[in-house]
Amino acid sequence: MSVTLRPIEEKDYDEWLNLWTGPGGYIEFYKSLHKLTPEISQTTFKRFLDPKIPVYSVVAVDNNSGKLIGFANYLTHYNTWTIEDALYLNDLFVDEKCRLHGVGRKLIEYIYKEADRLNARKCYWSTQFENHRAQLLYTKVGQKSGFLLYRRPDN
Repeated sequence: MSVTLRPIEEKDYDEWLNLWTGPGGYIEFYKSLHKLTPEISQTTFKRFLDPKIPVYSVVAVDNNSGKLIGFANYLTHYNTWTIEDALYLNDLFVDEKCRLHGVGRKLIEYIYKEADRLNARKCYWSTQFENHRAQLLYTKVGQKSGFLLYRRPDN
């Protein structure tokens, strides 16, 4: 599969939103974890485009169709263990019809280059414990941290 990776652009909103919240999309996969409002999606997208906010998105574009087939949303933040910022890969998604063609790996490699560009020594992400398919890739391109993620219960 031939893909181009590039930073998200304003014109990408509808296609990104479909991958984000549409049928078979990213949020549907994680629907039990969080109720996402349209306002949250709109605000998230606006943050990608604001150069003053350290929240970013890269999209994977199918070179044959010109359609978005995946994305990686990430952010940088201060870290108590390093002087440099850390980069957190918040969301990674590839359309189900386009999986197993190296797109996820390319997105992660792009994120690694972004971490270097942004001088973020620490680059990390988490995944759902049962997401074994993604973990098959993650064990090839990263290493387990040895930590479990906990969060505040929903109110």
